[in-house]
Amino acid sequence: MGFGQTCFANVSLSVNPVDGSNSLRFEGTPSAPTEYKKEIHIRVNSSNGNRYQVFQRILEPIIDEKGDTLNLQAMETQSLSNSNNFGTLYLQNSDHLSMGDQLLYSSSQSGGSDMFTIGYSLNRNLINAAGSFRGRLIFTVRGVGNANSDEVAIDVFLQTSSSLKIAVKGAHHRTRIHIKSSDTSEKTADFLNVSYSGNSGGEIRIYQEVETFPENQTEKDLGEDVLQIDAQGDAEGLRIDGLSALKKNRTLIYSSNKNEDNFNIYFLVNADQVQQQDAGSYLGRIKYVVETDQGRQEFLIKIQCDIQPLFTLNITTPSGGVSFSHVIPNTPSQNKEVMVTVLSNLHKPYQVLQELQTNMTNQQGKEFNNKYFTIQVEIPSGQKGQTNFTEFTSVQTGDYPIFSSDSAGSGATFTVVYRLQGYSQMDPGDFSAPVILSLNQK
Repeated sequence: MGFGQTCFANVSLSVNPVDGSNSLRFEGTPSAPTEYKKEIHIRVNSSNGNRYQVFQRILEPIIDEKGDTLNLQAMETQSLSNSNNFGTLYLQNSDHLSMGDQLLYSSSQSGGSDMFTIGYSLNRNLINAAGSFRGRLIFTVRGVGNANSDEVAIDVFLQTSSSLKIAVKGAHHRTRIHIKSSDTSEKTADFLNVSYSGNSGGEIRIYQEVETFPENQTEKDLGEDVLQIDAQGDAEGLRIDGLSALKKNRTLIYSSNKNEDNFNIYFLVNADQVQQQDAGSYLGRIKYVVETDQGRQEFLIKIQCDIQPLFTLNITTPSGGVSFSHVIPNTPSQNKEVMVTVLSNLHKPYQVLQELQTNMTNQQGKEFNNKYFTIQVEIPSGQKGQTNFTEFTSVQTGDYPIFSSDSAGSGATFTVVYRLQGYSQMDPGDFSAPVILSLNQK
């Protein structure tokens, strides 16, 4: 509906939007602040010489099709300075619309005709819903000290979109996540922060899409189980159920109708799997897609996973080390097992060396005959690598290899068994083998 007008003989009021329409209409929610502004031109015709004042107020609440009322703080009004000729303009400081009378103008003492302009603007940050709103404003001119008056009502239309604000950014670099091969817990891991506000109540869905899976300079992909993600935030909206592998396909990670929320996505490595990867930097890209009823937004995040060179020897010895107690002549043999694990991502062949500088002695310094101190290396079936000690063989002094890797330098796990057998005419006692194992590239 347009505007209505009731005229009296001595004072009358006309209200006309500057854009030429017959209503105060805001179409959409523009990005530029100036596009929010609308203006109404008000003219008062007075012929009785009496003072008058002009007021405005909300006649009908501004509501949407669901019956929700617009936050009145979102629409501000203000008179335009120097737009009048004779009287006094009020409301020269911006104020929000009100259900009560707001004084706009007071005429001069002579009560002559005049005109002025009132501006209206929307504050998108305070729009509490998206949709079509409709209400009515009423403008009233009243005589001061007399009964003369006039009123004009005008429709208000707002077609608003959501003021949704979304941010997806890395903790240390806005568009990049840096993962190290030591990042096995959230304490050290890099993470992505996802936050939003101003959701109008519709469902917001956030998807994770791996656009380019991380690969090194030779275009070799990082193993699919190496990278893992975990999320921390309100469990209500999160769709990441604990620590899980980074998936190549499109994955829903969040869904909610909340007005605002934020959460973190941590990027970690699988400690077991990362040890099997080639050393180097792996680069990739992940896209985060935010979908709402109003459309979608995309955020591209670069990821870099640095796999450090790995060449380590882990040894697990029995309690007390390679030592044999209460050894007397012709006693049953005693076995001590040492578990050896080699971790390497260098792809270069290597050897595990054993060093025994002197023969074993008891507490009295009596030497043990190495003929009865033997070694055997047990390599599991299917394990790559080889040894010359497939049968029990006397341990010799010196430095020599007991295991050799394959040509690709594959990691290995094997068992070294040391056996001590008492013999006749030996000196009894406790014996300890000063054996040293070391790792060496060929």
